[in-house]
Formats: sequence, C-alpha cells, structure tokens
Amino acid sequence: MQIIINKLKIDYLEVGKGPTLVFLHGWGPDKEKYIDLINLLSKKFRVIALDFPGFGKSSLPPKAWTNKDYAQFLDAFLTSLNISKYILIGHSFGGRIILKYSSNNPQKIKKIILINSSGIERKSLIVKAHTIISNFLPKSIKKILLPFFGSADYVNSQGVMRETFKKVINENFEAEIAKIKIPTLLIWGQEDHTTPLWQGKLIHKLISDSTLIVVPGANHGLPYRQAQTTAEIIKKSLK
Repeated sequence: MQIIINKLKIDYLEVGKGPTLVFLHGWGPDKEKYIDLINLLSKKFRVIALDFPGFGKSSLPPKAWTNKDYAQFLDAFLTSLNISKYILIGHSFGGRIILKYSSNNPQKIKKIILINSSGIERKSLIVKAHTIISNFLPKSIKKILLPFFGSADYVNSQGVMRETFKKVINENFEAEIAKIKIPTLLIWGQEDHTTPLWQGKLIHKLISDSTLIVVPGANHGLPYRQAQTTAEIIKKSLK
C-alpha cells in the first residue's frame, strides 16, 4: 500500500487483526527484510510496517533529515492512518526514532519494544582521532580511506541519505531516554557488535519501567535471522 505524507510517497503494509503494532525497520534494509517476523506477529496483532523516507519503495527526503524530522514524519504517518493507541517496535535505527518520538508523544503509546536499538552514541578516542584527522585531509584522500574508516551504513549510503546518516548518528539520546516513563521491553542479541549489549543495559538502567531480555548467541540481525525467537518474546510480553 502507498500513502502521501507531506508530498512524499510512503510504502507500507498492514496485516493481521488485533491490537496495533507499528514496526520500524533499521538503517539500510526496508520492511521486507523483516517479513518473517511481521507475518508471525500478524497472527495475533494488526501489524503496520512502513519504509521510512529514503528506504525501500518510499520517496527520498527532500533534504538531509535529522532524528527530529523522522519523528515528526512518524507522527504525521500515524495521524493520517487514524491510529490513536499503539505499540511501537523498532530495530536499530527504528528504535532510535522511537526514542525521539516517544519523548514528545507519550500519551499515544501503549508500550515500546526496542530490538538492538541505536541511540547511545559515545565515541571512542580512536573514532574522535579519525574525525579530527579527516578534517585536514583533501577529499581525494578521504574517498580512498572511506571504506577503511567509514561504517558500512555510511559507505553504502549516497547523496542525501549519506548526509542524513551523518546527522542521525551524531545525536546521543541518553538525557531523553531517562525521561521515558512508557513501559518498555528491550530485546538484545548477546553478540551484537553494532549496538553492543552494554548499550542495552544502559537504556534499561535509564528507563525505570523497562525489561531487558538477552538472546544468547544472537547478533544485530536478531529480528530477521531469528524471527521465531523474537516473535515469541514479543508475544509473551504482550499477553
């Protein structure tokens, strides 16, 4: 299905019946990457999953967007579908947008479910050193070094989405996370090296009404590599 939000064509799907779950994908893939998990959840819930602007079959944003831009877009999308009470599920980047969105719209959300969520940004000394050094390098050298020092998500992004990635990734949400009072479930892969488990433990500590479930042996691809396990954890938490 498609809908126009603020002049942007947005592709989304809606499956199942029951309480409404809104699923938000990570950076890079689109909703189709998570179709196994979505189908499993749709057996008990109404699941709405969209492609964010710049991903899948949705339009590119008109300029480089920030986390705030994506959060405002999410509110416009849900308002256009007349959804008033829902459970938000987000993986990685999707979780980041939930953290931003929920701080301004707590009355609309029944529960938050974050899977290997991003949102904690503490740059190591090595990363800081790379950033400082890169400021003095000519563009031709930066282009050569990009595959070695840039993250896979940054390297694989182009144009407005590469600029968007730079804006999105540089915001740390610790102060905002500490204000969240919405019941929250954190699902984390024990072997996640993209958003390491210590970040999940920190978010758990910051959100007073939260539960952290760690999946042994799972990595950052938990929701699509172990869809059955993820779905069972979610369904059990929503009984």
